[in-house]
Amino acid sequence: MRILRFFLLVPGLSLAAVVIIMTFRGKVPFARQELRNANLIIITLDTTRADHIGAYGYASAQTPHLDKLASDGVFFEQCITPTAYTLPSHSSIMTGLYPPQHGVRLNGDAALAEANHTLAEKLKEKGYATAAFAGAFVLDGRWGLAQGFDHYDDEFHLGKDQRLDLARVQRPANQVTDAALQWLRGQNTKPFFAWLHYYDAHVPYEPPPPLRGYDGEITFADSQVGRVLSWLESAKLEDNTIVVIVGDHGEGLGSHGEDEHGYFVYDYAVHVPLLMRVPGMSGVRVTKQVRTVDIFPTLLELMTGEAAADVEGRSLMPLVRGEDEDAPRYAYSESMATNLQYGWAALYSIRGDGYKYIDAPRSELYELKSDPGETKNRLEDLRRVAVQLRAELKKIREEGERRAPKTEEANLDQETMRMLASLGYVAGTAVPTEGAHLADPKDKIHLFESVGYAANLIAKDEYKEAAEVLEIVLDDDPSVRQAQLLLASAYRKIGRAGDAKTILDAYLKQDPGNVRALIAMAELLSEEGRRAEMIAICRRALATDAMNTRAYELMADVHMADNDHAQALPLLRKAVEIQPKLSRSRLNLAAALIAAGQLPEAEQHLAEIVKEYPKFPLAHFHLALLRERQGRAADARRAYEDELAAQPKSHVARFNLGDLMLRTGDVAGAEAQMRTLIEQDPTGARPYLLLARVLLSRGQLDEVERLARAGLERTKEPELKALGHFLLADVYSREGRRAELADAVQRGRQYQALMRR
Repeated sequence: MRILRFFLLVPGLSLAAVVIIMTFRGKVPFARQELRNANLIIITLDTTRADHIGAYGYASAQTPHLDKLASDGVFFEQCITPTAYTLPSHSSIMTGLYPPQHGVRLNGDAALAEANHTLAEKLKEKGYATAAFAGAFVLDGRWGLAQGFDHYDDEFHLGKDQRLDLARVQRPANQVTDAALQWLRGQNTKPFFAWLHYYDAHVPYEPPPPLRGYDGEITFADSQVGRVLSWLESAKLEDNTIVVIVGDHGEGLGSHGEDEHGYFVYDYAVHVPLLMRVPGMSGVRVTKQVRTVDIFPTLLELMTGEAAADVEGRSLMPLVRGEDEDAPRYAYSESMATNLQYGWAALYSIRGDGYKYIDAPRSELYELKSDPGETKNRLEDLRRVAVQLRAELKKIREEGERRAPKTEEANLDQETMRMLASLGYVAGTAVPTEGAHLADPKDKIHLFESVGYAANLIAKDEYKEAAEVLEIVLDDDPSVRQAQLLLASAYRKIGRAGDAKTILDAYLKQDPGNVRALIAMAELLSEEGRRAEMIAICRRALATDAMNTRAYELMADVHMADNDHAQALPLLRKAVEIQPKLSRSRLNLAAALIAAGQLPEAEQHLAEIVKEYPKFPLAHFHLALLRERQGRAADARRAYEDELAAQPKSHVARFNLGDLMLRTGDVAGAEAQMRTLIEQDPTGARPYLLLARVLLSRGQLDEVERLARAGLERTKEPELKALGHFLLADVYSREGRRAELADAVQRGRQYQALMRR
């Protein structure tokens, strides 16, 4: 790769002049033309408060690499993020848009729509190699941020038995850095853009010893920043690489009663670090307020020479050059969880001219220079300032409503969706509610913290304890939506489906058209086998939201269970029509097509899914079913093995593989698969029965009898009951146990008769 040296590429400048430009503090006369071909590395520091970094005045900080970057590069004192949630915050960084404009308001609520244009897409169009390395499942590529990336590294294994919390499935910064450096070392043919996401400062605070606590997590992330900078130096790419370090949001640490984040919009949550190292710019300190939405247009200008169109952000280069600006940079922030998840008022803030106005049932105004902790509300004595800021806030919100794109569902498989739903994350977006009757979040922080504690218990499978906490919350405020949904989920897990249904019934009496509650009720009824009621509930959901793919899928499941493919196929086609890129819907359609014998169309859908998402759960499994229907046993075996390589705990794939092995003469392989499956899932009946069939051919009658009885104890399915009794009958026949033989044959035939009904 061509290494760009500033003093070689600016004709007529002496080396002394170059040194002056590169060390000048406060102003940079111009941006280098040659940066249009520069490399780019963005490192996002999740949950990182600006005031816990040394450069921002934190005396206890151990952040030498960030501090040096702040001193030697471009240091922004006041950078504001629009939200204290990871997915919408990163969506703003990558698009230059506020959440109302790009449509992502919460984690787990919706994916970034393809209608948005990301920085990666823009740079890819210019010939850049692009790669991302996510530190947490909340930024899994299926949430929409993979747009424009050639390589999106989101290796989070969510097996069926793994506890899942959207906010807590993560990998440490050293693993993210390892993956990124491996990719970077292979880039030598064109400029690159690499995005690294460090999630370490998020709870739980568990940095490697001897580091401790929240500050220790930031110190560890700083060390990984140092690794990246050292690699750039050793690769001699410093002079041709822009580095951006930015936080996505902060952390409460007890401020204003908030332990973590996502509730209030005070500065501890929205004031984030922003540092840049740009070749040719050194020792620049920007004291004026900027926004994370400004990063996108800044980099677009530096690296392509183009101005960003239709974004909320503005290039930071005028401020970097020390120029005066005509229009102020107001910074918008929001907290939508208080409204969408809890039913209280949303919080909206605007920050500018040294003041912050927070729109709430009891609005707030703070003078930030004299009161950085936002403890004294100046609304009454500074009404004129509040009126001006409220007017600017109204403009931003109205613009968001005007241009917000149609939301898109995240491309998640059904098992992951069910696990997320149990923690209060439900696919699809809710519409914010307005009104003077809504509670002020300032009065409800204790309930928010309690619900968060209950969600942590659920993430650890402590459902009974979580239910007890949530019951106390609802005694205090029976209308808390998130508590109601979580309690219904906890009740289902501890066998209190009736109580779960009571909660959802009450929820729907208050809000009959609430699609989230309707889908939760439909899922519950589906589990109970109450199909007619479930279909009726899905139709109610569709009456409110005709584009709800989950409702169509649930209704199709009923028909598929009855082998009524003619009824299932139109519903599944509708789901694919609504969101054609949703792999889950296309996979369900492919499964129905295979069952209906329409193999060419099924193969087309499966080929597309496997190409786009090679590890998408059950994609290779259904491809294997297709190959079996085509009589291609060897190809089917390979497809089952591919599924297990991607999803090692896929019980259905392992069972089918073992069954196929037995049918094709690989008895030893079938035995190995069944023994592994019994170890992974000792409660399932099928592997015991299949292993019994394997061992019967070897004459191991004692173990066959034990396995058949174990299988019979674990199933109520007539098909498996019949198989278990016929296996026992075979054992009894060989051992001459005539009375037991007659009884086993009779029972087997009885269950066969049930199968034919």
